[in-house]
Amino acid sequence: MVEKDGSGLIVKAPDIGQVVHGALPSDVAKGQYWSYPFNRRTGRQYFAWEVFDAQHNRLLTVEVTRKASVADAKAKASYVRRELADDHTREGRQVVDTGPIAEIARLADDCVSFRISRKKAARAIPGSDGNEYSMSGQYLYCRFKNINMVVDWEGFNYSRLWALDAGTGLDGATAERDVERIARAIVTALR
Repeated sequence: MVEKDGSGLIVKAPDIGQVVHGALPSDVAKGQYWSYPFNRRTGRQYFAWEVFDAQHNRLLTVEVTRKASVADAKAKASYVRRELADDHTREGRQVVDTGPIAEIARLADDCVSFRISRKKAARAIPGSDGNEYSMSGQYLYCRFKNINMVVDWEGFNYSRLWALDAGTGLDGATAERDVERIARAIVTALR
């Protein structure tokens, strides 16, 4: 259950892992689930679902962070627009490309989404053996009042068994619908 102060700012968010459970894409819903051990409903909550097998990979991460004020929450929106979208970044061997921003109206107070793809990424999920892989999908950032939320949904269908860097990423339109469905579930729970 959400708790708000007298001005309507959120002081305690619901358990986001439970909130998004029914909105998860079917091909990751039964995958490995990770919950950040320091999740706090009054601060930051981070969750990940992953599937890595011989035919494909899927990685969905959801992060919801409560900020002290709307102004603090808006700073993240500026960062996403200025630094993350429409960019090409090399971090060690990993290469991340992001597309131009698409504004999403009527979902939250501020909401944007863009295509994302990774090449030569090392798995960052606990239990990882460090294999490099490729994937692509959709990145979504929304702000609702003083809450920031990020939904990053990526995957890759291998062209042959265990070909971690040869194949096709998630369909753009489907991935966009998936991240919006997850964000809508969160915003509904925050209202």
